[in-house]
Amino acid sequence: MRVILIQAARSIVAIIVGEITLYAGTWFVQEIIFGHVTYSDSAPTLIGAGLLTPLAAAAAGFATAFIAGVRPYLHILPMCTLVAAETVYLFSRGLVDGPLWFEASAGLSLIVGAVAGAYLWTRVADRRQLSQYGELA
Repeated sequence: MRVILIQAARSIVAIIVGEITLYAGTWFVQEIIFGHVTYSDSAPTLIGAGLLTPLAAAAAGFATAFIAGVRPYLHILPMCTLVAAETVYLFSRGLVDGPLWFEASAGLSLIVGAVAGAYLWTRVADRRQLSQYGELA
């Protein structure tokens, strides 16, 4: 029972930390580095934000998987669901200035970044386990 409670707490903390990391990272990239990214910005700004924002999402996915310790993709599912819901909400309310394809691809880049971060964690965890226990023949 104690193990289940500890894992449940780790799962909750992992999801919360992942969300905070995602929003802080995207805010930092889009507001601090590039000064509020919009659809009408210059191509270098859009390219820079388009490359760095998914990296912030990857950091969030990695943090979530690292803290959870198990089932990384299950733990990033709430984050990805919230990204999709937020994208739909912002576009449907007219709170973003880009066309649907632009806003959808921005949301999708966050989801892909989070999945990539979780995948990176699985690779690091596999390598760590291999070095700890040795290779099985």
